[in-house]
Amino acid sequence: MQLCVEMRYIAALMKYLLLLLFVPSILSAADLKTTNNGVEIAAGSLGSFVLTYPEFEPAHKIIEVKASGTQASVKYEGGAECAVSVAKDDVSVSFRGVTADVKSWKMTTLIDIGFAKGGSWQIGDKTGVFPAEKASPPHIASLNGTTFSVKNAQGQSLSVTTPDFAFQQLTDNREWNWAVYHWQFIVPWMADRAEAKIKITSDLASVTKLIDPFGQSLKDAFPNKLKSLEDLKADLEADKTYYADIETPKLDRFGGLPGSGETLGLKKTGFFHVEQKSGKSWLVDPDGNAFFHLGVCGFAPNDDYTYVKGREGIYEWLPKLDSEYVSAFREGNSDHFSFYIANTIKKFGAAYDFESHAARMIERVKKWGFNSIGAFSPVPQTAAFPYVAHLPTNEWEGVPRIPGVHEVWDPFDAATTAKIAENIAREVPARANDPLLIGWFIVNEPRFDELPRVIPSLDGKHACKRELVAALKAKYSTVEAFNTTWQAKAASFDELIGSGLAVTTEAAKADVKAFVGVFLETYFTQIEKVFRQHDANHLLIGSRLQPITIEDEQLCRIMGKHVDVVSYNYYTFGVDTAALKRYHEWTGGKPMMLSEFFWASPKDSGLIGGREVSSQQERGLAYRNYVEQSAALGFVIGIEWFTLVDQATTGRWFSQYNGESYNTGLISVADRPWRDMLAEMMKTNHGIYDLLLGKRPPFAWDDARFRVK
Repeated sequence: MQLCVEMRYIAALMKYLLLLLFVPSILSAADLKTTNNGVEIAAGSLGSFVLTYPEFEPAHKIIEVKASGTQASVKYEGGAECAVSVAKDDVSVSFRGVTADVKSWKMTTLIDIGFAKGGSWQIGDKTGVFPAEKASPPHIASLNGTTFSVKNAQGQSLSVTTPDFAFQQLTDNREWNWAVYHWQFIVPWMADRAEAKIKITSDLASVTKLIDPFGQSLKDAFPNKLKSLEDLKADLEADKTYYADIETPKLDRFGGLPGSGETLGLKKTGFFHVEQKSGKSWLVDPDGNAFFHLGVCGFAPNDDYTYVKGREGIYEWLPKLDSEYVSAFREGNSDHFSFYIANTIKKFGAAYDFESHAARMIERVKKWGFNSIGAFSPVPQTAAFPYVAHLPTNEWEGVPRIPGVHEVWDPFDAATTAKIAENIAREVPARANDPLLIGWFIVNEPRFDELPRVIPSLDGKHACKRELVAALKAKYSTVEAFNTTWQAKAASFDELIGSGLAVTTEAAKADVKAFVGVFLETYFTQIEKVFRQHDANHLLIGSRLQPITIEDEQLCRIMGKHVDVVSYNYYTFGVDTAALKRYHEWTGGKPMMLSEFFWASPKDSGLIGGREVSSQQERGLAYRNYVEQSAALGFVIGIEWFTLVDQATTGRWFSQYNGESYNTGLISVADRPWRDMLAEMMKTNHGIYDLLLGKRPPFAWDDARFRVK
């Protein structure tokens, strides 16, 4: 996660409209600006969302976007263009060159699932509430109308006036396992109406208390909800009894199976590594024993921080920065507060520090059968526990991304590759000899699947675009030959560098696919080479792919040559073992780590969204089905649950007002373990090695939702 669920990462195109967050604002209207992804609408504490640029029916792909604050120009396959401008609360669109086949155009946005908690909508004269449960059928409203508004639980609202003759549709995308609402308006294309205006206004005056002093929803009642400070203090004794009563199997010092190395003929190298034995992949710990990575992401507080600036009025209690709760503010930033940390300060009577927190959490997760720290976690200095790490290749470490492509850098850009080499040389050698380190992730959820669309649309400032044109020039020699094959009208190859390329013919698509193959080979060759220069002992465990990326056979085959383990953030209900086997084959038989997943139970957590089940016990049953069905395949060597602690009720901090607020944790904001879920999880975790050695069959949950269709 950091960012999760297969469609979550389309948020790079369209930011989620916000949940229920909210105080008075000095804004009388939303702030508008153009971006490469659409018109960004910032409505103060109500949140922000993106209204996509017009799309045609039948489809004409966008091949170029140039945006500069108040203006944007959009070019489409077939030659159509759209000029977009914003001023105050108006969005103006002006079309030219629209081809005769176009029947309509539309604009869309996503609305955060948080509106399910007391939010409402209106289209024309028709009103309704956002459904708390998945709507059936998924189309909440479909009707003609020129006005649309959404209102949150505080009465704050955002309104859109569409062009005349608009047809509007509001959809619950949970039908397709995507926790978000989707709104669109569709306008018939009329040549005499080539210009249109959309008006966007907001009313941010209302304030209602939403969150209790413990960071929980005031509105919702649920079994694990903390009622008082006295109850929090009483949890200290209850915890002692709970953890003391858990019996754990005997494991080696790393969490592996004692004696299994000798039984299976595994090597003791002093570091984690992978071996193939009798057609199965084994992750082997430094002592030479079989080790199944049962990791938990987010070991340090992170997703439990929330953005409080500008919406202080929704909380019943917020401390001052210069109080005993200073350690509950992220890095001394008064904008970011963790109710979870504040609750631990109240519970244990001491300020938060990571080392004490980590020691306590390691003790807990070991009881539950987890044996390692997963992604997005710092490394404890005093508590010894296996862990994974991330290479220093992120944007915040100075590595720029290709615009419009989530978490992908340009391997042809010399400055970028030099920065990566510099970062790795600075940070990796210090851990190269650490036996507790399992391996290194490259990045998190890169959207390689966007490359065929984005690279042709870039201009000459980007090295990958220049390389694409150079490849086309080398293949076709003359621009006339290129024009014939691509059905283009370029005057020269130099002209192609600065303009968007329409990829319409099958030959053009094949050319782009071939270039993306060169891109990927260059990308993975570079990162493998520079990594091995500084760490010869540890595993390179891939890029935490998503379903939308791992389905690319070309990517899998190229990546498989350069990584030791394929990591896959596999969010699903039923485990598609046939698909996992296919990816395994494509990668050349590389072992696989399922590096991010969770289920949430909104009904009994006071939280929302996520991959929903009906109870905490069902979260545990889903876990058992997922882990055991996967582990039984013989090439899955580990999993990582997302996350240790639930996300903040008012959304995680780095998304400000648009943050996820899911029941992802093993532990609630009140530091209470979700015991019913954990009781099921322990059945799998404590018996995982019996499963791997064939002493018992894998658990299969006989539930229709978890059967692969």
